[in-house]
Amino acid sequence: MAPLYGVIAHESRAKTRFAPTIMSQKFTPIDQFDPVFLEKLRPIFWPLEKYFRYEVRGLKNLPKKGPAMVVMNHGIIPYHGFLFAKKLVDELKLYPRGLGADFLFDIPYIREFFLKGGALPASPENGEYFLKRKNILLLSPGGIYEALVAKTGLRRIPWERRKGFVELAVKMKAPIIPSYCQGINSVYYNSYFLLKWRIKIFEQTRFSLPLFLGLGLLPFPRKLIQLVGQPISVVRKKGENPKKQIERIHRDVMTAMAELAKKKI
Repeated sequence: MAPLYGVIAHESRAKTRFAPTIMSQKFTPIDQFDPVFLEKLRPIFWPLEKYFRYEVRGLKNLPKKGPAMVVMNHGIIPYHGFLFAKKLVDELKLYPRGLGADFLFDIPYIREFFLKGGALPASPENGEYFLKRKNILLLSPGGIYEALVAKTGLRRIPWERRKGFVELAVKMKAPIIPSYCQGINSVYYNSYFLLKWRIKIFEQTRFSLPLFLGLGLLPFPRKLIQLVGQPISVVRKKGENPKKQIERIHRDVMTAMAELAKKKI
C-alpha cells in the first residue's frame, strides 16, 4: 500500500509570496510511518485509480533507491500524488515519503492519517530527515498557491521563485526527478472569484482555500496520465558558485516540467 502524503507539500510559512525556500518553520514530530496501517487502507485507492483511469509513464526513470526527490504539479486536490505513491509500491516495491502542508497536521485524525501514512510537516529539517535515510521524497512545491490558480487548460508551473527544494536537493546530493500529471487541473472547476484577495490571505496566513466544484464535491472522472522525466543531476559544474548552481538546476527543473506539461500523449 502506498504512503498517503507527499503531494500537498508547500512553501510553509514563507516570509514572502514566492519565498526562495520551500519551508521555513521547524517541526519535530515523531516519524510514525506504519506499513500495516497502509495495507488496511489499500481498498480506498483501487476505486480511485479506476475512477481516474490513472496511469504512469516513465517509471523507469526513477532510481531503485534514494536519496532522490520527485517534484510534481499540485492541482486543486492532488489525487495523483496518492496514486503515484501507490504505483511505486505496487510496481517498484518502493515506499516513498513526503512533506505535507502544515494544516494537515493540526487537525485530529487527519494528522494521524498522514503521519501513519509516512508524511511529516513541510520543513527543511524533515526533508533532510527523509533524504538522509535514503528515501524517495515526493514534493509539490507549488502547494496551496498552485491549488488557488489551477484551472482546466493551465499548464504553467508557478514555481518561478520557489528554489528551496533545489537547495535541499543540492545539500543532500539527491537528484531531482520532474513529474507532471496531465489532467489533474481538470478534475474540478476552479473559480477565480476574489482570487487576488484570497492570494493576499494566503500571503499573510500561509493558508487559503480554492473555490472549486465538480460533481458536487466529487471530482470529475478525468483521465490522469502522470509523466516521469529524466533525473536532473544536482552536481556543481566546474567554476560554478553555489548561487549559480541553484539557479541553473532550478532552470533545468522548470524547463523539464514545462516539456512534460506540453507533451502530447
